Amino acid sequence: MIEGPACYAELGKALPGRGTVVVSRNPAKAFPGAEQATSLAEAIVIAERMDQWQGPTWITGGERIYAEGLPLCERLLITRIDRDFEGDRFFPADWQRYFTKLVSAKKGMQGDLGYRFEVWER
Repeated sequence: MIEGPACYAELGKALPGRGTVVVSRNPAKAFPGAEQATSLAEAIVIAERMDQWQGPTWITGGERIYAEGLPLCERLLITRIDRDFEGDRFFPADWQRYFTKLVSAKKGMQGDLGYRFEVWER
C-alpha cells in the first residue's frame, strides 16, 4: 500500500497485515510501522518486494500520489460514497477519460451512509 504523509497521518498508523510505504520528501520524518520512499518509483519497488502483502500494489492517496500514479494504473477499484464531503485534496479530475467502467456492484450501507464499488480498466 503506497500513500502520502497526510493519508498516513489520517490513519495514525500503518494498517496491520499490509505492507505500507509512505512517499515523503522529508527524510527526517518518521512513519512507525511503514517503509519510507522519496518518490513514487522508489515506493513501487519497495512495495513489490514486501513479504506482508502478496496481492497487487495499492495506491491509496493523497492527491499528489494519485496524480503521479494514475498513468501507471491498469485497473482502478473505486468506492463511491453517496454523500458530498468538504475536502482539500482530490483525485485527478480527468481520470474517466482514460478508463472504462467494467462493473458497478455491491451497493451497501454503513450506518446511514450508502456506498457502491466500481471497477474501471484502461
